[in-house]
Amino acid sequence: MKKNTRKYSSFRNAESGFGIYSLTKMLTFVSMTIVLCGCFDLDNSLFNNDTLKAYNLRTTVIPESLRTEVVMTSQGKKIYGYFVQSSVAGEKNVVLYNHGNRDHLQFYWDRVELFYKMGFNVFIYDYQGYGLSEGEPTEAGIYSDADAAYNFLQSKGYSDGQITVYGFSLGGASATHLASNTFTPRRLILEAAFASATALTQSGTLLDLPGTFVMKGEYNNAEKIKLVTSPVLILHGMDDKFIDIEKNGKINFRNANDPKKFIAVPGAGHSDVPEKMGEAIYISEIRNFILN
Repeated sequence: MKKNTRKYSSFRNAESGFGIYSLTKMLTFVSMTIVLCGCFDLDNSLFNNDTLKAYNLRTTVIPESLRTEVVMTSQGKKIYGYFVQSSVAGEKNVVLYNHGNRDHLQFYWDRVELFYKMGFNVFIYDYQGYGLSEGEPTEAGIYSDADAAYNFLQSKGYSDGQITVYGFSLGGASATHLASNTFTPRRLILEAAFASATALTQSGTLLDLPGTFVMKGEYNNAEKIKLVTSPVLILHGMDDKFIDIEKNGKINFRNANDPKKFIAVPGAGHSDVPEKMGEAIYISEIRNFILN
């Protein structure tokens, strides 16, 4: 098995796929296009997906014997995931991880390893059009995919109170959907999640444009989170240039119900919150929030 030696730095600027500078240039072009013709579709840029012929997951932290490839169905399409069994005998808690917009679950395996180090079971999956999953990504599709992932955990005997839903960046939309519409998880954790399509658009351009001008979907996490009754933890990098903390992370936190906790991470950009916090601190914060 080929080893993947990437560390957390591999997530830096991951969500843009082509870098913050290029994103800014693209959004400037978007703004001019809207002014000139009144339309533009940013969805193709939001879903920076990549396909694979096979997953190649390293085994330096998680033994191959403790992971299982899972095939589910969402909107009639096959979608793929991996269930990782905890090394702690009798562990009942599971983290349902909703990854970001770039690449596929293999790219986020570092994150799965962190939850494994916390002692939890973990389930990560690919949206339609990502990795080995069939179909094409859409807002309705990623919500359907998230529901399929939840149904899989139910089929394994996990109760709602044993499932913590974690959403990173784009995955924040799937995670908030689950916690607001599908079931009441033990905990909801959002990292670098946007508040809405409008807030995401405004994070990358100087013009205050309604998100519906450039995106088909609303992705309105800030409104949905008002319906969440589970305890909420929100983490956001203070130097996030892709999804601005003021227009996104803090808005989500303001709208969330108590009990809730907000961690603004100094020096962290969009994709390096665990690195900037330090692995030990990150693991301690997440583990304590889930268990206490």
